[in-house]
Amino acid sequence: MGLKERVVLPLAKRWIAGVTMDSAIEDAKRANTRGIGAIVNFLGEEIKDPATADAHTEEYLRLQQSLFDAGVNGFASVKLTQLGLGADDEGMKVRLEKIASNAERLRQQLWIDMEGSAFTDVTIRTYLAAHEKHPDMGVALQAYTRRSEGDLKTILDAGGKVRLVKGAYRESRDFVFATRAEVSENFARLMGMLFERGSGFAIGTHDSSLVDRARSLAESKHAEFRFELLKGIRDDLKDDLVKSGYRVSEYLPYGDRWYAYSRRRISEHPSNIWLLLRSLV
Repeated sequence: MGLKERVVLPLAKRWIAGVTMDSAIEDAKRANTRGIGAIVNFLGEEIKDPATADAHTEEYLRLQQSLFDAGVNGFASVKLTQLGLGADDEGMKVRLEKIASNAERLRQQLWIDMEGSAFTDVTIRTYLAAHEKHPDMGVALQAYTRRSEGDLKTILDAGGKVRLVKGAYRESRDFVFATRAEVSENFARLMGMLFERGSGFAIGTHDSSLVDRARSLAESKHAEFRFELLKGIRDDLKDDLVKSGYRVSEYLPYGDRWYAYSRRRISEHPSNIWLLLRSLV
């Protein structure tokens, strides 16, 4: 670990669960003591080497078992490029099936994270195919993409489950909405669709106005859902939601690729650093 990483790591630990699986399990336990569930992600993406993709698969299988053995209320969330998407698509499907079958064996849910636009189509196709065999599996959709309304309709038609987030990759304006107001407007529109037609979905935002909108929709629609927020950000909001009777989970990433994850969170959405700094006060 270089000097820059050693300096940044203490701060980054506010929103990552450390470098090791053990640190992630401990963070998950701490979240549980506050009435908050855990969604644990092993950091890494765009893996080209099948042997590395196999190693990531084994890490997820160990993670799922460790969560079970520790009695943690939580489950894993995986990126398909960690499993070889884009380099070994058939192998990726085999690896995903192993992780999904293990989740069912342990009676855990499994989320698929959404990545950049180059992988959107294949991620949704892969999810829909896997969902036919594993109906409790869910997938993330990003509200800043112009196509997400159509994708959400397709997934809801198939009875799928969605985690709705704003989006964290730098993309062309042809693919994403250009302004924060447009993204928030689309988020609210998609959220309305979820409360109207969805079940077992997740609302992933720290935006107070959108959280309030979700709470308002929940009063009239009575849908089964939960809020999902990042580790170390808006802990006051998490606690308030729990006290108000809502289900809340915390997204806990871990691994030695924490620096790239933290840099992207800050550089591509600078507002995240203000959310983090608010949490430090």
